[in-house]
Amino acid sequence: MIKKLGYTCRTNDLNKSHNRAMANLNLMNLHQDRFQDIQEFRDQYIALNKVCSKWDLRFGRCKECVLAILKEEGITEPSNQDINKTLNKLEEEYHAIIFVYKTDRQIYGKYLQQVENYLPQ
Repeated sequence: MIKKLGYTCRTNDLNKSHNRAMANLNLMNLHQDRFQDIQEFRDQYIALNKVCSKWDLRFGRCKECVLAILKEEGITEPSNQDINKTLNKLEEEYHAIIFVYKTDRQIYGKYLQQVENYLPQ
């Protein structure tokens, strides 16, 4: 999949901006096809996310959010380890949420609605 897309890190650096934009665009435009197996879609999402990571495109890593979360947990002077651990957790949660919203609504829409009903207002 990654090789087919043509913008891995082996490409010429002259195309770096274009390659980063295309990797981001392809990840954001990805949706589960109507008859696509969920595992196949997951593998496709992970492959595109790896391409983005190779181009240093990281999503859901907000340091201000991390500091606010750690403050709520009573950690007012977090270590670099605390910050990195929480950044990684936020990024993982971000991708989990994005992935769920990109699945086939005909199959998984009712689950999304249930989750949204339990979110705090």
